[in-house]
Amino acid sequence: MGERVPGLLLFLPVPLVLFLFTQAPLGAPLSLVLGVALMATHRLYARPFALARAARRCLWCGAAVASGPELIVEEPPGTTRWRACGEAHAARGRRFLNWAGAHGRFVQVGILGTLAVFLVLAVLAAVRPGAAPRYADAVTFFRLGIAATVLPLSILGVRGPIGSDRLRTPFPVHIQALIGTSAVIWLFRIVGVIWLALALVSIARRP
Repeated sequence: MGERVPGLLLFLPVPLVLFLFTQAPLGAPLSLVLGVALMATHRLYARPFALARAARRCLWCGAAVASGPELIVEEPPGTTRWRACGEAHAARGRRFLNWAGAHGRFVQVGILGTLAVFLVLAVLAAVRPGAAPRYADAVTFFRLGIAATVLPLSILGVRGPIGSDRLRTPFPVHIQALIGTSAVIWLFRIVGVIWLALALVSIARRP
C-alpha cells in the first residue's frame, strides 16, 4: 500500500478537473482557467512518478511486483515498458490496450475532440453570459461525448483479443498506471453511466 496512496493523490487532479469543468464552483471563467492549468501541468509530475515505478507496479491492478510479464507500449510520448503481476493481469492489460489501439481514432475524437469543443463552447458561454450557447449546454455536450467514448472503451476493451506483446495506444498510459488500469475502467463505467443519464435528462428537459 506504500505507493498506492501517492499514486492516488497524483490521480486526484483528473477528477478535480472534471469537477471544475462540469460544476464551475468558482464561476465559469476561473473554473475553466484552473481546470486547464491543472490538466496542462499534470503530466509534468504524474508521468515521471509512474515511469519511475513502471517496472515494480502492476499496470493492471497497481500492486507492487518484483517480477512479472512485461508490456511494451507505444504511446504518444514514446515507447515505454510496464510490468504486470502475473499472466492473467498481463492478458487483461493487453486486451484493453489492444482494443484502444485498434480503435484509436474513435478514442481520440471521443475524448480530445469532445474536450476541444467543450472548451470552445464553455469559453463562449463564459464571456457571453445569458446568450447561446449556455454553460449548461457545453456541460451536457461534454458529458455526452465523454460517456459515449469511455463506456465502449471500458466494456468492450476487456473483451477483445489479447494482441501482441508490443501494444500501441492513442493515450498516455501513465494516468491509468497511477491507480491501476482496472480501477480506471471501473471509474469509466460508473462515471460514464451517470454522465450519460445526466446528459439525456438535460437534453429531454431543454426547452
